[in-house]
Amino acid sequence: MARWGERGAGNVGCMVGVALLAVAVIVAMKVIPTRVAVAELQDYCEREAETASLPGNTDDKIADLILIKAEQNNLPVTKEAIKVWRDSSMMHVVVKYRVVLDLLVYKYNWDVEHKVDRTLF
Repeated sequence: MARWGERGAGNVGCMVGVALLAVAVIVAMKVIPTRVAVAELQDYCEREAETASLPGNTDDKIADLILIKAEQNNLPVTKEAIKVWRDSSMMHVVVKYRVVLDLLVYKYNWDVEHKVDRTLF
């Protein structure tokens, strides 16, 4: 039995699929490097908080090092966005900033907060 209505020509579906794939690739190219940079800054904040007990590591020095790392990763962190303080047994680091992701026709404002609490030894 012959099927006369089926030719196998799915041009519209193919074009839609290719367009969606292209949009996904472009969005991924913008989002993934930013997510990696944010994760690197989180790890760096944790490492700096862990070494706070070492001699010479003052709160201001740790804040300056975090700011330098954020600038290296092209993140919009200001000196005022970094809070570093100690209490009797804990080291606290809080970094708050906003990353604007330009996703072709939409700008997404991503509010990021790194909060690290470590015990001082």
